[in-house]
Amino acid sequence: MRRSTLLAVLVVLLAGACAPTVVTIVEDDRSPAAGDAALAVAGLQPVEVATATLRSAAGCTLRYEVHTPVGSGADLTVVIAHGFLRDLSTMRGWAEHLAGHGLRSAVVSLCRSTPFAGRHAGNAEDLRAVADALLASEPGRTTGSVAYAGFSAGGLSALLAAADDPRAVAYLGLDPVDGGGLAARAEGWDGPALFLFAEPSRCNADGSMVPIVNRLPAATAIAVPHATHCHFEDPYAPLCERLCGRVEPEEAARAIRDAVRSQATAFLLAQAGTRP
Repeated sequence: MRRSTLLAVLVVLLAGACAPTVVTIVEDDRSPAAGDAALAVAGLQPVEVATATLRSAAGCTLRYEVHTPVGSGADLTVVIAHGFLRDLSTMRGWAEHLAGHGLRSAVVSLCRSTPFAGRHAGNAEDLRAVADALLASEPGRTTGSVAYAGFSAGGLSALLAAADDPRAVAYLGLDPVDGGGLAARAEGWDGPALFLFAEPSRCNADGSMVPIVNRLPAATAIAVPHATHCHFEDPYAPLCERLCGRVEPEEAARAIRDAVRSQATAFLLAQAGTRP
């Protein structure tokens, strides 16, 4: 059974015992600011997509997709991690979006996690291995810069990867979740970091990653009003709503997704030096 299918089964089972939260937004001063609207939509740059595999130090096979802007692009590679028991298909939209705005992006299917253990530190090692392969694949870029991004448990692995990689110039946490207090291993890392958080809920372990923010010298945290954990995956998975809740009407939910996408894209473009 594929990981995505297994997760779907778990979600359905859990949803039977936990009624999802429905937030209906009528009028609210806390509506999320989407920032530059142009960054919330697909970029205009053509993109080439390539697939590759890599042998993990654990012996399993890492699959990843590389989305590369055609023509000129920023001298920054973004490595993207998915959530627990998910795969690269659940974050492919992020790679497509960022590449369309000029950032070469790779989305990885992590192979060390099991239904019973996330193995976040091992996943961080695998993310760095993918970065090694990507930078070595282009002449003159073996000492290039890399940014790590991740959703949920993948946000923890991405943070650990950034803290242990001297080439890392940025970290993007998409409603990241800590596991076993492992985020403390990144304490003191002084690279630019942006944490985008949903409302605290069981799906993000009640904001378990929030405490590390004040222990990172160059970190910024933004709480996106009314956002659920589901709003940080791309493509958006409606099945996630059965466990993590949903926002109505659809226009309000779309505004939340746009806010997340534009803030994240602006941050990474700034670190790449292509935008203030």
